[in-house]
Amino acid sequence: MQPEDAGEPMDRALLIGVSDYRFTKRPHGVPGKLPAVEHNVPVLHEALVRAGVFADEEIVSLQSPDFAEAARELQRVAREARGLLLVYFAGHGAIPSGGDELYLQLRDAQVFAGEHTVFNGAVSFSDLMGTVLVTSRADRVVVVLDCCFAGNAARVWEHFEDKRRVVLLMSVQANHRIDAGDPGTPTPYTENLAELLGEEDGTTVSRLAARLRERMAEQKRRTLRNEPWEPQLRADAGADAVRLGGRKARRSRSCHRTGPARPARPRVPRVPLVPRAVGCRRGRRRCGGARAPWRRRGPVPGGGAGTHGPARAGGRGRPAASCSGSPCRCCSPSACSAWVCTGRWAWPAGTTPTATRRSNCAC
Repeated sequence: MQPEDAGEPMDRALLIGVSDYRFTKRPHGVPGKLPAVEHNVPVLHEALVRAGVFADEEIVSLQSPDFAEAARELQRVAREARGLLLVYFAGHGAIPSGGDELYLQLRDAQVFAGEHTVFNGAVSFSDLMGTVLVTSRADRVVVVLDCCFAGNAARVWEHFEDKRRVVLLMSVQANHRIDAGDPGTPTPYTENLAELLGEEDGTTVSRLAARLRERMAEQKRRTLRNEPWEPQLRADAGADAVRLGGRKARRSRSCHRTGPARPARPRVPRVPLVPRAVGCRRGRRRCGGARAPWRRRGPVPGGGAGTHGPARAGGRGRPAASCSGSPCRCCSPSACSAWVCTGRWAWPAGTTPTATRRSNCAC
């Protein structure tokens, strides 16, 4: 591992491929195993090293990890990265009925369907963005999702506060399921991604995304709804600055640059990554969890005191039961996506905190 004061920024990559699931039988199991995904991680690992995007020792590969192992490694690589951080996931993706949140299902995933659907052993993309990636000191973060409903992650990215340094590559458009392909080869998206990384002497993320769309169209790939299979990209202005590959040479790990040291990013308190439960039903939307009012602790910014219940905005949506440092969420993302959480209190993004808009997590 390179010391923090070394000249060259530390790059890190975490590749997660879940092909073997522990629970696949009804009523709580996932749809089934994914033998094609078993080939994804080694193929992509080799492509990243061959293209010069990462050195072999900078990549952590996990084959069918459970939730605890994946969460632990995810936080570790996010903490270590200073230059480029790449997080890749291939496996089952799921969304709750009537909701847009994306859940990445790990080896021990289970689904408890009902009025309030619970995804055990799965990482919600909101939690991944809000409690892990936001704490990383990496200059650039690239997230690659190869799973069903991958495009549903775009909504979270669009309302992510620090999205200017996060690039999101998704294998398919929102609300679409995809076929994993031949069990003896990698999945179609990852196979094309690995091939394209080795075609040129370096490329940008936006150019890579465009070539992936062209490749899938040329191969006449279709989703399970028999619509064109269209990989997606979300990147803020300056995404072309994120180059993948094309390095002339990599410095020795003991090499130091002679110029001034890179300024350190301020540390952000980390919030443990825990499974989240989400509850929705069509028509009148509801959120699960405790409904008891929250009591104010200490002075409220802008004045005010006493006991209060959850605030509402224009009657749209209901507040989530808790707020753990990530953007506030409820069953209806469109109703609360503009709200942000500040400690125990939440206000609309871009406004000044006031005593009239206060709750633990408001929509």
